[in-house]
Amino acid sequence: MESVDYKGAYLLHGPEKFGMGEKRKQIENRYLDPATRDLNYDVASGDVGEILAKANTLPFMSEKRIVVVKDAGLLCTDPDLDRFLEEVFHIPDTTVLLLMETETSIKKTQKLYKRFDKAHRVISMERLTGRVLRNFLAGYLAKQNRRIRPDVLEHFIRLSGYGDRQFEGDLQGLVNTLDQIASVSEGEVTTEAVDAFLDPFSADTIFDLLAAIGRKDGATILKLLDEFEAKEEPAGRILYMIARQTGNLMYYKTMRETGRSDADIFRFMGVKPYEGKKIAAQSGAYTKEQLRRHYRLILDEELRMKSSSVADRDVLETLLLGMLRD
Repeated sequence: MESVDYKGAYLLHGPEKFGMGEKRKQIENRYLDPATRDLNYDVASGDVGEILAKANTLPFMSEKRIVVVKDAGLLCTDPDLDRFLEEVFHIPDTTVLLLMETETSIKKTQKLYKRFDKAHRVISMERLTGRVLRNFLAGYLAKQNRRIRPDVLEHFIRLSGYGDRQFEGDLQGLVNTLDQIASVSEGEVTTEAVDAFLDPFSADTIFDLLAAIGRKDGATILKLLDEFEAKEEPAGRILYMIARQTGNLMYYKTMRETGRSDADIFRFMGVKPYEGKKIAAQSGAYTKEQLRRHYRLILDEELRMKSSSVADRDVLETLLLGMLRD
């Protein structure tokens, strides 16, 4: 068990957002009793006055009180930053204030980072590598009663691109994929199961499929379905990938409306730049309402695939041709 006694303010900083969330949960679970948790756990906005007020409140029937700021990067441009930095290191030791770099990036050259670093109050959340990464993934699967051989785990990491220097996603995207693979695996995750979800042919063909839907090209849609059939792709996985990319398109369009950059959006989504650029390019072919309707169609056809004896190919054709009717 970790021996650090957390007290006062900390800046959780770095590219590994999933790990950041896990660290927050670890600290919460260590100090907060479920019976009094709601009385001693608070989420503060980026307002300096609110953060300091909540951080200076004493715990109730508890050793510690935890206050979380989920987008601490906003403080870097706050007019009250100097006041915040003067007062934040004097909050009671009974408070654990966690400033999390989630949506708005914090540069190491900015005053907020430099002051917390000088005070030795930065918790660095770097991407997992080597044995630490492999132990984490194997342990994560073990919690779902799934096993994975070391060679299969290496194969999964390689195909996922997580170890590539240019990979801009985080552990959340890797874990989401692992969840999908585990859901179709009984007992042991196999090479075949990994390939079924990470085969580059399938990902590119899904983009081609959505492009054909965008231009109302029914003939190409049927041709691409034939290609999937020739590759013996499981219909359930094709449906999952269509749903995933439809969700990605909707998420991208929504995030762009907030003014965020493509690089930030791709990082939040946990996709490689190559995939992100394709998502960005295809997003203009659809409205958000069309994508919502497509997602409802996908859910309906997924239910039909699971609850009826209709041929999988018929389900996919019904779905894709239905997505043309906009």
